[in-house]
Amino acid sequence: MPTNPRLNSPVVTVSVPAEKSPTETPPAAPPPPAQTPPGQSPPAQAQPYAPYPYAPQYPYGPYPYAPYAPGSGYPPPSYPAPTYPPPAAYPPPPSWPPAAAYPPPPSSAYSAPAYPPPPSSSPPGGEQVPTLTGYAAPPPPLARPPVADPQGDRVILLPTATTHPQGTFFFSNYDFFIFQAGYAFTDSTQMSVTAIPIPSESVTALDISLKSSVYRGGPVRAAAIGSASGVVGKDVGIAFLGRAGAVAQVCLAQRCESSLSLSANAVLIGTLLMVNGAGGIVRVSPHVSLLAELATMLPLGTQGGQFNGALMSGGVRLHYTHWGFDFTAMHVLDSSEDVSTIPFLAMTWRP
Repeated sequence: MPTNPRLNSPVVTVSVPAEKSPTETPPAAPPPPAQTPPGQSPPAQAQPYAPYPYAPQYPYGPYPYAPYAPGSGYPPPSYPAPTYPPPAAYPPPPSWPPAAAYPPPPSSAYSAPAYPPPPSSSPPGGEQVPTLTGYAAPPPPLARPPVADPQGDRVILLPTATTHPQGTFFFSNYDFFIFQAGYAFTDSTQMSVTAIPIPSESVTALDISLKSSVYRGGPVRAAAIGSASGVVGKDVGIAFLGRAGAVAQVCLAQRCESSLSLSANAVLIGTLLMVNGAGGIVRVSPHVSLLAELATMLPLGTQGGQFNGALMSGGVRLHYTHWGFDFTAMHVLDSSEDVSTIPFLAMTWRP
């Protein structure tokens, strides 16, 4: 060992190992494995992982998860499915908007009531909830059966209490020289105009009649008739007399295809004559009926003179939907020798 002459002491030489570069870091010793005491679970993570802003905050424990271990955070706690409407104590998640009140408060706008409404509940405010109540519908009005034949409003010459359906036009011709046209304003009122031209006298005899049904009950019918009869000509001018009449009819079938009628007619001005009559219609087939009629004419007062007598008629009627034909014969009941039986033909057309 060398000595320092000045200090007279030995010199100790210390060898210092060379410093290692900063990049050369000695390997760290592995930490001892963490051992969980028996009966305890590993602590939960301090910061939960939220993959998106509205995800529910569930704490998770370290892997491996202890199934259903208390305090491990796995599986997450289960919540019962929400019911509708939600109960009052049901807490909505923090990210949801506050739930509206249920049932909603009444508003000014109309809301449909619940159906069927509860028997003992009433809406807020004490208002009465409209309900649907079933009522039996009224029976439809009985449709009037159509007139079976176009000539149903008369027997041969005497009227019946039957009228044509509303809006019906009808046209008739008697022995080719008496013309008649009519129209039904309603189911119970009709008007007819009858014209008898007399070329030799340059006049035309006219009759205007208005018939209205006043009673229809079961098989019985009744009608009132108002008429005006007169002549129209170049030399005589216009002259009319008023007449009033009534007719009763008893139906022998459901559609009154067979019936008996009684009628009366009187002149209003001067009360000269009264014509009474009885007639019958008997249906024997869908298109054939038998006719019979008796008319009497009686003078009223001294103005009637000798104008009296009776007329008996009978024959066969053919009737279809639009056409009708009466083939009859008339006989005057009188003791004079000049009286004879004459044929009488009537035709009727209804559109």
